[in-house]
Amino acid sequence: MSQKHVTARVSKDLYEKIERIQEEEQTDRSTAIKRLLERGVGDWQIETAVKRYREGTVSVGRAAEIADVSIWRFLDILEERGVEMNYDESDLEADFAAVRDDE
Repeated sequence: MSQKHVTARVSKDLYEKIERIQEEEQTDRSTAIKRLLERGVGDWQIETAVKRYREGTVSVGRAAEIADVSIWRFLDILEERGVEMNYDESDLEADFAAVRDDE
């Protein structure tokens, strides 16, 4: 996997929080920041997928793709958050088509 260099300016408070996390995780700053970014991006993907699913703009299958999790994991996430299923026949057909495309 190719890696890219990212630079960002952060507040002194955030910098100190990153240092505390780095010490707690017993790792270097770069690794700590990378882990925090991965976690943040993952959380953002899930939040975005749940929001779009709740709004009815995407199917459960597409929402799982946005969240970068399996459909089964996404269904668990919806249940954990108390989001009701808005799943109809067209969603089922779309999910079957997505599974067929993956094979």
